[in-house]
Amino acid sequence: MTTKFMQTTRLALPILLLGMTAGCATTTDLESLQKQVAELKAAASQAGRTADEARTVAGEAKALAGEAQATSVAALTASDQAKAAAAAAASNTETASQSAEHAAVEAASAAKQSGEATKKAAEALANGQMAASDAIHAKLMSYEAASRAANANAAIYSLKTRLTEEGVLSSAKEEECDDEASATEDSKAAENGAEPKSEKQE
Repeated sequence: MTTKFMQTTRLALPILLLGMTAGCATTTDLESLQKQVAELKAAASQAGRTADEARTVAGEAKALAGEAQATSVAALTASDQAKAAAAAAASNTETASQSAEHAAVEAASAAKQSGEATKKAAEALANGQMAASDAIHAKLMSYEAASRAANANAAIYSLKTRLTEEGVLSSAKEEECDDEASATEDSKAAENGAEPKSEKQE
């Protein structure tokens, strides 16, 4: 834009000078020409400033574009990192889920084994209580048998005593004397060559 304006100014000035030289230029024409020249210079200066500003803006835009590109690259890198982190998190979540399922299975198995152990312990306790009850019953029966035996012995002793008193049975002393007499007779018979008495004569 500045180059075109400068070329237009260079073409316009000679034409104006030729016009002034060829004709009779008045003061008004000179003033108008000077005014146009001043306006052209001002426009050229303004165009130069505008061009500088445009270059500055372009440089800033270029810098901003560079920053935007760097930001875009950083964003892409962050996006890739986020994707990788998300994939790792998903893998960790799946692993944790599998571990949780495995732990749940083991817990269920342990609970089942604990229930079976509790059942067996209850059965063992019931069997122990039954055995203790049987032992107590056997002990009571043993006491009862001993009591019956003692009663039977007492009854036998009482019957022997009564029969001895009635003379049906000989007393222990009489039986001892009869045994001694029988032994003496057997000894004498043996000395005399006679056969000993095998039974006591009544």
